[in-house]
Amino acid sequence: MNKEKKVLVIDDDEAVRRLLSDVLGLHEFVVCAVHNGLFALHILEKEDFDIIITDYSMPEIDGVALTKIMRSRCPKSFIIGISADCDERDFLNAGANVFLRKPFYLHDMLSMIQGGMKV
Repeated sequence: MNKEKKVLVIDDDEAVRRLLSDVLGLHEFVVCAVHNGLFALHILEKEDFDIIITDYSMPEIDGVALTKIMRSRCPKSFIIGISADCDERDFLNAGANVFLRKPFYLHDMLSMIQGGMKV
C-alpha cells in the first residue's frame, strides 16, 4: 500500500537518516535520504515526494529556510519539521504541516506520516 508513497528524509545526522530510512522501508515506503538541504533542493527539481521530513540544524541552509522554499515548490507535499533546537512555530510558519521534537518516538513519526497520507 505505501510502496507508491515517496518520502524524502533530510538530516545531516547519518544515524537519524539510516533509522528513518530503515523503519519507513519496513512500512513499505519508498525513501530517499539526503544529508543537507541544498542536495534536497536538487533532488526536488527532478522528483516529487508525498512526504518530506526535514531537520532544522543542518549546514548551508537550515530546515526552516528550506521548508519555505520547499513549500513554494512542493505545495502538495506533507512536510514534517524535526528539531531539538528550533521552536515549533518557526517550522509551522515556514509551511510545515506538523512538527516533532527530537528525540522522538518512531511511533509518533509513523502516526504523523499516516495522518499526512490522509490529507
